[in-house]
This record gives sequence, C-alpha cells and structure tokens, in this order.
Amino acid sequence: MSIQASASSIKDALASYLAWLKEVDEDEFVKSPPNGGWSYSEVFCHVIQVNVRSILAVERCIYAKSGHRTSGPNLIARLILYMGKFPPVKIKAHPKVLSIVKTVTKEEARNDMLVFCNKLQDLLPKLMKVPVHQRTRHARLGMLNCGEWLKFIDIHTRHHLKQLERIRKSS
Repeated sequence: MSIQASASSIKDALASYLAWLKEVDEDEFVKSPPNGGWSYSEVFCHVIQVNVRSILAVERCIYAKSGHRTSGPNLIARLILYMGKFPPVKIKAHPKVLSIVKTVTKEEARNDMLVFCNKLQDLLPKLMKVPVHQRTRHARLGMLNCGEWLKFIDIHTRHHLKQLERIRKSS
C-alpha cells in the first residue's frame, strides 16, 4: 500500500470515528460496558494517543539525519503489515500506553481527531520525499519507515473500530 493509499484509508477510518461520535450520547460515550473493558471514550483516547505518538515517530523519520539503517520491522511486524491487520488474538497494549488512557468527552475526542487528521495532511507532501531506509523504532514492531508507520496507524485505527462495534453489541 502506498503512502497516499494509507493516508486515504486512515482518513476514511477517522471519518467513521467522527460519525460514531454523532450516534452516541455523552453518557453512553463515557459509560464502561457491562462486561468490563474500555468505554467508547477510553477507546477514542487510546486511538488518538497512539496515532499522535506514531505521527511523532513519522516526523522523526522525516527529519532524521540521512544515514542507512539496515534493520527494519521484526518478523511479527512484517506479517502484520503484509496482512493489513493484527492477528486474531487479544493483544495487550504496552503498560506505558495503558497507563495514559483516560476518559475524554465527545468534544475532546472530536477535536483531537481533527487535529490529528490536519497534522497528517500537513505531513503528506514531506512523506513522499523521505528515503525508505530512514526509520524510527516502534517498541514492539522494530524499526519502521514512514510508509510502515502510516500502515501501522491505519491497521491500529481500523482495529479499534471493531472494538467499538463489540462495545455497542455488549451494551
């Protein structure tokens, strides 16, 4: 998938999140599901936080000193990026990521999604010019280049759309 295709797919997924916000009232948004797990609000917070951190990694790729980095994504990452989705097993988020998830309002979620989308749009022209060997480290997936980071953002964002659907069905 090209950088442009990944960015377009991310924008489509974000549009789905924004549509979701219109369907849910504020009380339902922050309410934890009866069977436990994250509320809609916490899922939105998590997705936004991971996407923002990932965009920061993309920026580090863009502005990194030129130099050839031989290592790339690890085997698991290569499979995830190739398949375009996470494996069908429950994956626990990194403890640092879990520790910063909080309840946000619908307005905060919407605003943060729009800020992220604008940042992505601003970076797109620069992304097209970055050599594929410029990489930054992902805690679990290894060294990713800009295109791989965008594909990760897309996979992660779409993965949590499925989680929102599971929460809806459990309520």
